[in-house]
Amino acid sequence: MIEIEKTFLVKNIPDLTSFKQIKIKQGYISSPPSPLRIRQKGDVFELTKKIPLKENDYSSNEEINILLTEYEFKKLWTQVEKSLEKTRYCIDIGKNLIAELDVFEGDLSGLVFVEVEFPSQEIMESFIPLEWFGKDITQESFSANSFLAGKSFNQIEKLI
Repeated sequence: MIEIEKTFLVKNIPDLTSFKQIKIKQGYISSPPSPLRIRQKGDVFELTKKIPLKENDYSSNEEINILLTEYEFKKLWTQVEKSLEKTRYCIDIGKNLIAELDVFEGDLSGLVFVEVEFPSQEIMESFIPLEWFGKDITQESFSANSFLAGKSFNQIEKLI
C-alpha cells in the first residue's frame, strides 16, 4: 500500500471530547531509512515496514503491514530498540479526509502532531491546512516516529 501524507505541528488543540481516540504503543526493531515497526493500536497488533519512495521525501512511502497475534507482538517486543506511546484522535475534516491528531505520552509528553493521509499526490498538493494546524513538518526528519522513539521532548524541542 502506498501511503501519502503530510505532518503538521499543532497550533491549537481542538476540543477532542467528541472524537474517537485510540492508545498506540509502538516500537522499532531496526533504524531508518526503512525501519521495522511493531505496533499495538487498541486490540490490533501489527508489524510494519515503511519504504521511502523517493530519497529525502517523507511524504510518500510504501507501507507493508502484517497482522500479528498478541502473543507474536509480545515475543517481538523483546527485540525493540526504542519505543513510544501516544493517544490518537481521528478527526473528520471533510472531503473524505481524516486528521490523525497524535498526543505523545511519557518522555515525549508535550509533543502534538497531526497527520493527514491522502488518496493521491494531487490531493495532497492542493490541501489547505485547517486553522488549528501549525507548521508543515512533513519533510523534517524529526517528524518521523522512528526518529522520535526513545527520545524526550527536551531533546527534540529545539528542532521544532
